[in-house]
Amino acid sequence: MSQDKPAQKKRKGVEELLTEVASAAKVSPAKVAAAATAPKKEEVRAAEPPAPAPPKFLKLRQIKSSICTPIDHKQTLRALGLRKIRQEVTVQDNPSVRGLMLKVRHLIEVVAD
Repeated sequence: MSQDKPAQKKRKGVEELLTEVASAAKVSPAKVAAAATAPKKEEVRAAEPPAPAPPKFLKLRQIKSSICTPIDHKQTLRALGLRKIRQEVTVQDNPSVRGLMLKVRHLIEVVAD
């Protein structure tokens, strides 16, 4: 009795595999090779936008009293966090705060940027 040795699988080259895949898909081997070497979707990423800059802050000081000012000026000072003369607060520098500062610019001063 003869013993059959286990058949050893022959390793195929990349080009042979591409030819097999192309023939099975009925596509030219050049297209399969181009698709195999093309970067994958995960690899192709758009440049990530830069990280947002850290928020800037302003230091405000109330220099005049809110007595005898219109009610909306008093409310604006309260919105900025100012309640007493010479009180200082730190607020984030953004357009809405800039608008509040503009409204009561005669009652406050900017101490530091």
